[in-house]
Amino acid sequence: MIFNNINEAEKDPILGLTEEFKNDLNPQKINLSVGVYQDDNGNTPTLPSVLEAEKEILNQNISKTYKPIDGDKEFIEESIKLIAGEAIFPEIKNTSFGLNTPGGTGALRLSSDFLFQFSPKSKVWISNPSWPNHKPIFEASGFDVTSYPYFNSESNSIDFENMISVIKEIPEGDILVLHGCCHNPTGEDLKGDQWDQISEISKKNNLLVICDFAYQGLGDGLDDDAAGVRKMIRDLDNIIICSSYSKNFGLYSERVGCLIYNSKFEDNYTPVLSHMKKTARSNYSNPPAHGSEIVKFILSNNSLRSKWEEDLSGIRNRVKDMRSLLVTELNNERCSKDFSFIENQKGMFSYTGLNKDQVNSLKKNYSIYIVNSGRINIAGITTKNCKYIAKAINEVI
Repeated sequence: MIFNNINEAEKDPILGLTEEFKNDLNPQKINLSVGVYQDDNGNTPTLPSVLEAEKEILNQNISKTYKPIDGDKEFIEESIKLIAGEAIFPEIKNTSFGLNTPGGTGALRLSSDFLFQFSPKSKVWISNPSWPNHKPIFEASGFDVTSYPYFNSESNSIDFENMISVIKEIPEGDILVLHGCCHNPTGEDLKGDQWDQISEISKKNNLLVICDFAYQGLGDGLDDDAAGVRKMIRDLDNIIICSSYSKNFGLYSERVGCLIYNSKFEDNYTPVLSHMKKTARSNYSNPPAHGSEIVKFILSNNSLRSKWEEDLSGIRNRVKDMRSLLVTELNNERCSKDFSFIENQKGMFSYTGLNKDQVNSLKKNYSIYIVNSGRINIAGITTKNCKYIAKAINEVI
């Protein structure tokens, strides 16, 4: 029997740690591994704007029938507007389409499965380091996945010179995966002129760019965070953007994402959409609806949109405050390592430079859980546990 020959799979590097954390009896335990926003009490709240939208939606008594394969048209239009911005949206309205997907992960997998049908010999290039699930997603479709340099651990900054030299040599027709903002796991984002160079090379060498855009609004704001993506929408002949509403709307369990495709060639629109819908049909058939109804309702309602932007600003500012507080507490501990770079990173994550032994020591001796790469979720830090975290980091160093 096939089932008798199956060995236990490796635990997910992030979600597996959460299982260990749940079984830890230490009352001081802290989970800084999973990418979920927490407030200063350590809870993951439902945003006030989301709660208000849900009440309004409930009163509308919306049918629970299946959504179309590509999802709700108004949700898709609002998603494209949010990413492209009011200035660019009119230019691309007729050359873009979207599919409502089960989270940003669903958008990435849909992109991957679709592309493998038509270009199976292409390689997929992801950053080193990258989100741990990037490689498995593309490999599951059948792609050969490799990487380009991204981070210099000595300077705690983007290794752009090596990055760009490798990207220049990527063969025509290969797939380049970029993080739109709030790079996971490093927190180090590309600057304007760096986006310019990558965009120019991608167009010149005919690379297909996929932008993983999971954190819009958590870095410097909705428009600032989208600057690089908008640059590429304007420059490139074809681009796929995989957006997520897990973090910026707090809709983690609702699985709300959107795959957006833009092309300069209008003839591409209909055939590409038809095959993406066919791929989605065999993958998950139809998208979940409740989360996308919330997003659509908020983005199309001026009053609720303003409240949501206030909620998002509160999340963004709290994360920035925790970055500053952690650096302050580490300085108070007179830590021998300079962690000032943490304040300059963007979004929920920080690549701390802690090695695997130090990570294991934090878990074993202090019940502080972070992934082996040394990435920590800054949003898991609170004013109550920050001193304990800083003391533990100082002692393992």
